[in-house]
Amino acid sequence: MSTEQLIRDFYNEMYSIHTQSGNAYDLGDQLHDLTVHKHLDQDPLIQFREVYQWVQQAGAQFVADAGCGYGGFAVYVASQRPSIHVDGYTLSDVQQTVAQQVFARLHLSQARVLLQSYDCLVRPYDAIVAIESLGHAANVEATLHHWARHLRPGGLVVIIDEIFRPEVVPEHHEIQQFMQFWRFSVLLQRARVEALVQAAGLHIAAWDILSERYHVPNRPDDACDHLLRAYQEQGAHPGYIGGILLEKLYNRGWVDYVLMVLTPRSARGSYAAQE
Repeated sequence: MSTEQLIRDFYNEMYSIHTQSGNAYDLGDQLHDLTVHKHLDQDPLIQFREVYQWVQQAGAQFVADAGCGYGGFAVYVASQRPSIHVDGYTLSDVQQTVAQQVFARLHLSQARVLLQSYDCLVRPYDAIVAIESLGHAANVEATLHHWARHLRPGGLVVIIDEIFRPEVVPEHHEIQQFMQFWRFSVLLQRARVEALVQAAGLHIAAWDILSERYHVPNRPDDACDHLLRAYQEQGAHPGYIGGILLEKLYNRGWVDYVLMVLTPRSARGSYAAQE
């Protein structure tokens, strides 16, 4: 099964869990209920605020949310600056349906969600945002090249993702197991990221380790192991197993949660003060 199909099935299945009794994703008007990323410091909006600072600084009018989930970032942007146009990209038809319903209820005419890969952007953008999504790209290098070609003059890419520490060996059996279940085509480490970014004609304008400023919620190993056994016995979607394995890697201190800003190399002077 392709990575895209697995991701689609994972998020469609996740929605059925979100809408069980005690959850409110079916209501969908509250930003807390429109997030599928980690809740740093138990605050679901931290990533939105961190990313929006860069979108605002760039004076962006057209923004792509690559891997948009339920469209929470578009709703957040609308609450800050309604004139910004946001195109969300998702592989999940369920996420697209929920987001479209929310946008209609909130009268967000400047936001839409497209049911297609973020490797097929439909127009140039002032900002491309990817919160916990780049690592799932089938070919990270090709994705970065595609995004670089779809930046308007003065544009930037803002990424939040797991970046593994330099001492981590990609061939380690726990890392290989995680990558298999989490569908990472390449282990993202800073040296590798810098090479991929440079090959795409981009420059790292900012590198901010969010996990040094905020608490990343992870369960202790014994709780993770209990969940792993249960998921494996139940034949759970590989994404759930990958998520638990990632928590264990955080517990080992092998991974950081990083925000990075990428700009075309020709524009690096504009953001040099932010490094």
